[in-house]
Amino acid sequence: MMGRKHKVDSHSGSESPFASSISWSCVSTPDGTQELNETTLDHENTSAVVTGSLKKGVSRIVAGALGLREISSIVCKKLESKGSTTYAEIANEIAAEVSERHNNAGASSDKFHENVRRRVYDALNVLEASDIITKEEKAYQWKGLPSRCSMDLGMIKAQHVNLTTRVQRKADHLKELEEQIAGLEHILSRNQKLFENHNAPREGFTLPFMLVQTKPHATVEIEISEDTKLVHFDFNSTPFSLHDDAFVLKLIREHQEAGGQNIPRSSIHSGSSSCIKSVGFKL
Repeated sequence: MMGRKHKVDSHSGSESPFASSISWSCVSTPDGTQELNETTLDHENTSAVVTGSLKKGVSRIVAGALGLREISSIVCKKLESKGSTTYAEIANEIAAEVSERHNNAGASSDKFHENVRRRVYDALNVLEASDIITKEEKAYQWKGLPSRCSMDLGMIKAQHVNLTTRVQRKADHLKELEEQIAGLEHILSRNQKLFENHNAPREGFTLPFMLVQTKPHATVEIEISEDTKLVHFDFNSTPFSLHDDAFVLKLIREHQEAGGQNIPRSSIHSGSSSCIKSVGFKL
């Protein structure tokens, strides 16, 4: 007759899959029947202690207390400390350490050592495939964990340069916007004073506009589309420059703040013709 024992959780009074131990093991009796003896599995410490006679394959439970990840970690540490070792040497050491750690009857069985050796062999293959260790004939050499320090440093430097450039561009754009606002406020204040003094000019420029500058005696051919949205300039190889309203307002403000001194000349862009869109300016 076969029986089964389950440890009951004292808090809930029901059978718990997370109980600290579950009792069961299978043994053969002299009369050919089988019965279950107590096998204590400690889930919290991931260890197994077998009491009574052993069933064939119980050593797999003991060896299974350490998975491939744990075995690989142990192999890594040993290879790193030794520098060079063989499969037989490291497998024997790990099997002995695991046997001593679990301190059970199954740890001395051939099946247990075979399972540990198989896991060590798998771990060595994984580490070799990951380029952490190398194999020369029967010896395994520690190569080291892959280092990303130099690559990470290069990436960080590139990101730093990129971010610094972006910040500088945004700072320049912000400064440009501040200058545009200052120019608009200045011209608004000036026009308001002119209207208050009844000295407002009859004609003027509407914003925004584009200013085309070239030499006084240059021959310029101008073509304007019927909808006045496209203007074509042909300067006949005479140098010219284009300025928007923000640039002109900035020059006016700087000229008046400087007490009427000469306006600095802008850079000249070489070209023979230009095609620009009309943006609502009038002369």
